[in-house]
Amino acid sequence: MSSALYRKPLVGLLGLMVGFLTQPLGHTAYKVMEAVFAESVYPAAVVVGIVGFVIVWRGLKQDELKATWMGMLGGWLIWIGWFEYAFKFFSVLYAMPSFPVEVDGYAAAPQANMLQATVTIMFAILLLYGVFNLQTKCNFMRFFHRNLRFSPGMPTPENHRSFARITAMEVIFVTWFCYQFWLYMIYFGTRGTGVQIVMATYLAWSAWAAYLVYKCTQQVRMAPALRYGVGAGIVLWGSAEMPAHFGAYREYWLYPLEYPIFNAVLTVLFVAGIVAIARRPLPQSAAKSAGLNT
Repeated sequence: MSSALYRKPLVGLLGLMVGFLTQPLGHTAYKVMEAVFAESVYPAAVVVGIVGFVIVWRGLKQDELKATWMGMLGGWLIWIGWFEYAFKFFSVLYAMPSFPVEVDGYAAAPQANMLQATVTIMFAILLLYGVFNLQTKCNFMRFFHRNLRFSPGMPTPENHRSFARITAMEVIFVTWFCYQFWLYMIYFGTRGTGVQIVMATYLAWSAWAAYLVYKCTQQVRMAPALRYGVGAGIVLWGSAEMPAHFGAYREYWLYPLEYPIFNAVLTVLFVAGIVAIARRPLPQSAAKSAGLNT
């Protein structure tokens, strides 16, 4: 495999592509599971989540690169199985209607209402796990630390980082955050002056996404590039998906049986991206060290 793929800027764009594709393919997987398992979809979703946890667990003792892509894949499966389908299950269990009174023409799906109801849980975890985490190396969290004059200083150098767990949490939490953000934006701004607010927010969000894409192109190592690409890709997905909610185009990933070629191409790109990441050749020095230790 060409070594150019693992150099700046392609290495960062590879991580970005994989992170971005977790989003449409997550929707596709949701719909495929629904079609294949029918009434047994909830037990199947539990199994999918368990598989995700097993992948993360096995990644805990791996080297940084393997732990990172295993954490990404495991976190993705956990989100699909234990989050997406949990919202659906409880909305059915409690006979949750679409938003009972349309607000300016907007009626949320039942599972979206369940998801919106978790906003305080998400913010609690954000504060406890992110803002109050004195050892975080997350640039996003440390940005707030600096600007809110809450800088805890540099993280402890010897502090061991569990890359599988970190990456899995990133997939879950950033996906969760973006879902929440755009659901509330659509809720509050689908008609009247709210439309202008949504459009201004969309432009600001897209500018942020463009900045994150640029930062991806500056990555030089595969494992950090994937971790950065996961967050950047999910944010970029917001810019790509939102126009569909306003009728700009059809959400092809929600109709895998109607658009099998489109979804098959995305799947091939996703799998190929993970394979390319997993097959990243060791640096020469690391390879020699591994040879001496065998």
